[in-house]
Amino acid sequence: MEISTSPSTLGVPFRDNNESQRQETSKNLEIAFVTEMLSFVGMKELSSEFGGGAGEEQFQSFLREQHARLIVDKGGLGLAEQFFNSMAEK
Repeated sequence: MEISTSPSTLGVPFRDNNESQRQETSKNLEIAFVTEMLSFVGMKELSSEFGGGAGEEQFQSFLREQHARLIVDKGGLGLAEQFFNSMAEK
């Protein structure tokens, strides 16, 4: 049995010259970066009356990712463009 080593099989979409895949990958990289930045900033904990306890802690990562996605969708930090240009050069 032969194993396919095409870029899409390996999960490396930027090796393909498809511009839309490079744009999506660039955007996802910026979202991941902003999400990580938001995790270091920390989110304000809710008071004990409205705090979610362990459940809140588990789902904060999803909230951070959605905040990061909104930030990037509104213009972000400009990293996606830099990532895109860098992938296009290779």
